[in-house]
Amino acid sequence: MKAAALLLAAALLAAASARADERFALPYQGAARDYVLHVPPNAGDGKLPLVIALHGAGGDAPGFAGETRFAAAADKLGMLVAFPDGSQGGNPPRRTFNAQICCGDAPARQVDDVGFVGAVIEDVARHHPVDRTRVYATGMSNGGMLVYQLAALHPDWFAAVAPVAAAIGGMTRTGKTYLIPMPGMPVPVMIIHGNKDPYVLYRGGSSRLISFPSRWKMSVDDALTFWVASDGCMDKPAIAYAAGKTLKREAYAGCKDGSEVVLWEILGGDHNWPGDIFPAPGGGKPVSAAEAILTFFAAHRRP
Repeated sequence: MKAAALLLAAALLAAASARADERFALPYQGAARDYVLHVPPNAGDGKLPLVIALHGAGGDAPGFAGETRFAAAADKLGMLVAFPDGSQGGNPPRRTFNAQICCGDAPARQVDDVGFVGAVIEDVARHHPVDRTRVYATGMSNGGMLVYQLAALHPDWFAAVAPVAAAIGGMTRTGKTYLIPMPGMPVPVMIIHGNKDPYVLYRGGSSRLISFPSRWKMSVDDALTFWVASDGCMDKPAIAYAAGKTLKREAYAGCKDGSEVVLWEILGGDHNWPGDIFPAPGGGKPVSAAEAILTFFAAHRRP
């Protein structure tokens, strides 16, 4: 009887410490915007790192949270994760972010998604203490392209970023060429991209699978060259393979202010969120892309 009471008490304590993800309404510049916030159980009142996670075109915050499993990785590493929703528009309507070169009608309406992400960071800090030296951003495809913009325009906001299946520039729907600006300070960057991606081509160019086949995007090599130059990396890259040589790691160290640039090339990878193929720190069973990204983030703090 006593053992049963102890088990019940433990179960109740665990349930009390668990926190359900919460959606917050955040009107921004006259538009109804929102985001989902995940707070790890037993977070307490201390300041925690914050990760901004941006979905791809046509996705949404809850779907991206479920697909990526960032919550499980964040619980393990003690991080907050905010999943902003893109603005909804177009015909048929879908949620997208304004990444200039992608996607939907958000670029046509010139939605200020950079400012919206800044507002999300401030709003999260109103609900839970945030360690401002450990704010990070990651995103997939359309969201990843916005991550590149965020790092370039506001390197003072982020301690590190990790875009997935994204590009740093290309052609806008108005026919102009866009390239993210060189940031004013180094930003550690982890790039993840499948080399068989049919939508955001690894080697750049135009995809015949999108509705605007004439619009091209820059390559992963362009992104790598950009960030190596921006971070002032001097050393030659270290090359390693994992997951039965289906995953290639190209890492640049010797960069300014302790920054680094890492490329994970998924050999044969397409335009889907990566699976559990990333090497675990210290060896063992491969981990999820979410855990690999958050482990990279945990190694960096903004001065």
